[in-house]
Amino acid sequence: MTMLNAALEYLDRGWSVIPTRPDTKRPRVKWREFQDRQPTEEEVTQWWTNNPDDGIALVTGAISGLVVVDCDNDAALDAALKAGMVSPVRAKTKRGVHLYFAHPMDGVRRGPRAGNNSRGQDWPQISGLDFRGDGSYALLSPTEGYTWNIAPDHDFDDTPVWKDWRPSLGSSDPHHFDFSELDLSDVRNLRPEDLMDEWTRTSLFVRENFPSTLKIPSGMGNARNDRLMRYASECVREGIFGGALRVRCHTFQREFYEDALAESEFEATVSSMEEAERRNHPERFDEAGNYIYVSAITPRQVETERVRRLITMSDADALMEKSKTRQYLIEPWLAPATIVQVYGYSGHGKSMFVQHCMAALAAGKRCVGPFPIQRPARVLYCDYEMGMGTVARRLSEMRQMYGDTDDRLQIWTPFVDEVDMNLRSSEGLNELQAWVNFVQPDVVVIDTIRSAFPGLQENSADEWARVNQLAVKLRNSGVAVILMHHSNKPGENGMGREAGSTNQLTVLDTQIRVTQVFQDQDTARQNAALFDGDYSSPIWPQLEGNLPHDARLYMCMEIRYGKVREWTEEHDRVQWIGLGASNTTEERHLVSSRSSKQRAKEMALSGRDPSEIAMTLARPVRLVRDWLEIAA
Repeated sequence: MTMLNAALEYLDRGWSVIPTRPDTKRPRVKWREFQDRQPTEEEVTQWWTNNPDDGIALVTGAISGLVVVDCDNDAALDAALKAGMVSPVRAKTKRGVHLYFAHPMDGVRRGPRAGNNSRGQDWPQISGLDFRGDGSYALLSPTEGYTWNIAPDHDFDDTPVWKDWRPSLGSSDPHHFDFSELDLSDVRNLRPEDLMDEWTRTSLFVRENFPSTLKIPSGMGNARNDRLMRYASECVREGIFGGALRVRCHTFQREFYEDALAESEFEATVSSMEEAERRNHPERFDEAGNYIYVSAITPRQVETERVRRLITMSDADALMEKSKTRQYLIEPWLAPATIVQVYGYSGHGKSMFVQHCMAALAAGKRCVGPFPIQRPARVLYCDYEMGMGTVARRLSEMRQMYGDTDDRLQIWTPFVDEVDMNLRSSEGLNELQAWVNFVQPDVVVIDTIRSAFPGLQENSADEWARVNQLAVKLRNSGVAVILMHHSNKPGENGMGREAGSTNQLTVLDTQIRVTQVFQDQDTARQNAALFDGDYSSPIWPQLEGNLPHDARLYMCMEIRYGKVREWTEEHDRVQWIGLGASNTTEERHLVSSRSSKQRAKEMALSGRDPSEIAMTLARPVRLVRDWLEIAA
């Protein structure tokens, strides 16, 4: 049977199917829409006519009416069967078995689960035992390595309805429980270290077993390879690959091992974790091979034993190395699980600045103006103020500038949702929580605080505690939070600061002020803005020089830091961003001043050495060499 004929048969059964590349097993098409609709017969025919050797994947979940339990090894299959995951509809895979179940179709979304990073609360904590539900896919026969293995006298119609797994106490009668019936022979007590990340777990192990050296010696059954493998696996699930992953893993070795693993052994260990993630979870990568998976990170619910440690001089080198590997979403002002406030006077472009940043971030661009983007991210933008026409124009402009962001940029607005989201009410907070659970974002933007919390008494410290509490809760769940806020009207002494009590600054990691810059002095004064002529070197001509010859600059913004909890050498006090448009095509352009890092690279290309660059930029030579990726 050809792949096309098999795909059409599956489609006739009501299954949503997509083509997969034979070399990588990743979807050949953007498959997000086929989680919500089944492909047409014409689409399926065209896919496999153009690429007849492509594999076939079932889009699991309610769209196909099926979920799959993926058992990658014998232990995983044994655990699944013991847990009651028994189905006569099976498929042999390259590494194990797929067990098929009918989706309950009860309106509940059942997302994918992985045994190797489960805590045993909603899925068994078994390596190699995965659940492919809504928003996932599973390869189908006759894809290479996949064959059906349906029990005799059964067919696809005998697929049992899926029953959600729950940790069981072993009682057969839900209305009766007797401790004598409880079998704990296969249950291991939960230890504090089970809830630790590998760095913390290894640190505890070193202090308990090697207090004099604080280093793990070679041999002696100390499982150095396993520890490095677990640490690399945790890093990979954070989206860290390639050079950044190896820097982290080398740092781990230097911190805890007397002697590093042989380079070949180190590389084999680290690369195996990268390959395992790509092999076991191709759905977590886009067509270009970029990691797009967002894990649901929840605050730790069980207190662990506290390990007391202070920093000494001997930690300087390790801390320096660790600081180099810090991950940003947008460098240097937006890191995962941080709180940022962007404020400015009404109409000065603070929303436009953040929207462009979020569009570039969701599109996976290399930078947005002077700010590097380290990886693509998912964004939930809660826009309480813009009308339908403004939203449509902004999205159209940003799509032209950054490309389609697919579902990585999603916008909530009151005009498309029938449910109010007043964040001063418990109903509104529950609604926001539901949207966060649905989108699974890396970043949540609330634009603006004043509109999201109607009636907020901005001068009340207690009122701001409500805002802070929400921001901290989101941050503690692993989400970066951007809070948009207004400035007070300017007084005689100059620019107005952020409106409200200083208690709003308590939880912020970074504060950014956006102020518009005008070429006309009277216009600047009327709009409480900045006059370009007051700069020692006017900004408008500099930005216009970066535009194509047929384009004009129509807006200029100053981006300046206020409070910064952790100032780094990558921070520049102020930057400028301009927006321009072609006079003939109306094509939009974003131009900006250059960061110190960008200027260092430009000067290096012109032949200037690191010492000269460092002196010009007033930065350490060490930092300039890092920027230029020159080995020490």
